[in-house]
Amino acid sequence: MNILFICTANRDRSKTAEHIFRIKYPDYNFMSAGINQEMCLTYRGVYVEYQMCLKADKIYCMENLHAQYLLREFGSQIIQKIEILEIEDNEEYMSDKLIKELELKFKI
Repeated sequence: MNILFICTANRDRSKTAEHIFRIKYPDYNFMSAGINQEMCLTYRGVYVEYQMCLKADKIYCMENLHAQYLLREFGSQIIQKIEILEIEDNEEYMSDKLIKELELKFKI
């Protein structure tokens, strides 16, 4: 199964999710990306592309605004893949609090 995590800059939330779940669930393929191209460039994150969304079996957005962006840019054909985790951008990459919140809200 291919799982894509989406946040704003692919700096903290989605990147942390990709890294911790890649270790926890080695039989799955995890990817992460951001929706803000400028911020992705600034923080060396991966900017989301349509092909990533097509390849993903599930797309986990950290906030509703990320899902809205994907639907606006790539169309409603991916809507059934999207789930919103409701994790705000207030923790840094790999912080204990962020990891606990991700583990609580992400279910395969």
